[in-house]
Amino acid sequence: AILAQATFFAQSREPLQACAAEAGAGRVGDDRNAQDAIAKKSALQSKDAIGKDTAVSVRANFGLPDWLMRTFLTKGGVGRSTFALMQLFASPLLKVVFYLVRPLPWRFKNMCAVSAWKLWLALHRILPASIFRRGISDSVSLEVHAMHNVMWWFRLFPCPIWSMRFALSQLSMNFPPQGAPVEWIDSPTTPGLRSAYVRVLPPSEAKPRVLLWAFGGAFVAGDVEGNMGPAEHYGRKLGCDVFLVDMRLCPESKVQDAVLDLYHGYEWLLQRVPAENIVMLGISSGGGCVVRVLQLARSDDATRREYFGERRPFPPALPQPAGAILLGAFVDYTKVGDGIQRNSAFDWIVSPSVVESIAELQNELGGGAHLLHLCSPLLQDMTGLCPLMISVSEHEGLFDEDAALAAKAKAAGVDVVLSITPFLCHVFQLFSCYLPEAAEEELRIF
Repeated sequence: AILAQATFFAQSREPLQACAAEAGAGRVGDDRNAQDAIAKKSALQSKDAIGKDTAVSVRANFGLPDWLMRTFLTKGGVGRSTFALMQLFASPLLKVVFYLVRPLPWRFKNMCAVSAWKLWLALHRILPASIFRRGISDSVSLEVHAMHNVMWWFRLFPCPIWSMRFALSQLSMNFPPQGAPVEWIDSPTTPGLRSAYVRVLPPSEAKPRVLLWAFGGAFVAGDVEGNMGPAEHYGRKLGCDVFLVDMRLCPESKVQDAVLDLYHGYEWLLQRVPAENIVMLGISSGGGCVVRVLQLARSDDATRREYFGERRPFPPALPQPAGAILLGAFVDYTKVGDGIQRNSAFDWIVSPSVVESIAELQNELGGGAHLLHLCSPLLQDMTGLCPLMISVSEHEGLFDEDAALAAKAKAAGVDVVLSITPFLCHVFQLFSCYLPEAAEEELRIF
């Protein structure tokens, strides 16, 4: 369990081209009816441990029967309580391991993770498929089965905030930073926040293109340094600089504080480059922040004052950027939706343990249940937003939210591309250096 926690996002470094050549099918369409996608998704759900449908069969929990797994996956079950007790005793040791792992060089951590992954993958190639290829679908790649066999076990243990923060601080293990110059920008309004401008492009008199990066973590986790490697990777592939905005986390702060931090970051960037040179990218809760910033940027003063309250400095109206990329955006905070509860049976990231942890904090995210509607981007007006690309897995927890977001934006006249890949987890795009299906989706984004 300690090794698995420490290598939570371990992935191989196979070339993107090789991954894409082996990739499974994905679907992109800007004219697809998102509500039809939700209906199709509902039709695919399992009635028991092994879902059966005339079109496709999906498998939860290695195909083990519900009566066996219920005690381990239901809150208060004997099996689940046993694993919680095990983690309670192991927590002090885990925290020591996390403390020792955190300062290690990214390249060293990547080397260790890749070596372990290659051995694990080789094991899957030689052992019986009937035992080791028990992921959600038989149609996925061998790599997806292998990753499933690592990630699935985390759902048995509670997911406290400290473990989420460690895991998401290690994303650069997948794509170690390549040494691009970094300019650190201290927030002039919030002490302790440090955003990072990564200079991927060579110096030029022309205004650079910039990718504004909003990290994810369900508002309770995520940081700039942990996202530096993936952000630089995207910048190099897209041919642009990257600006990673630091944002406050819950429960120490509120969702509105994170949105305000991103808003001020965008405002600062506009002083350097024109809006048409900027594309925003948001991961999970960062995607929700991006959408809310876009909505508030074109709203009137009264709307922004209602949202931000007495927070200062009061943000002005801002122009829309050239576009925005949303990876599994988290956009409805009013409830734990049916899609989240249903797909948590398949999702490695938005697992029942994660859902329980976030649900306990839900009313605190926006400063009270009465403010969650105002905070939720899905429930606001979408008119006048810049073009959106929404990338999501058909079997992840946030699929229903993102399909509904695409439908609402399209109905409001927004240029929308909804890209859907089946059988993968939340933010699977960050596994592109490992999963062929994720590599194919990454190439679509690029």
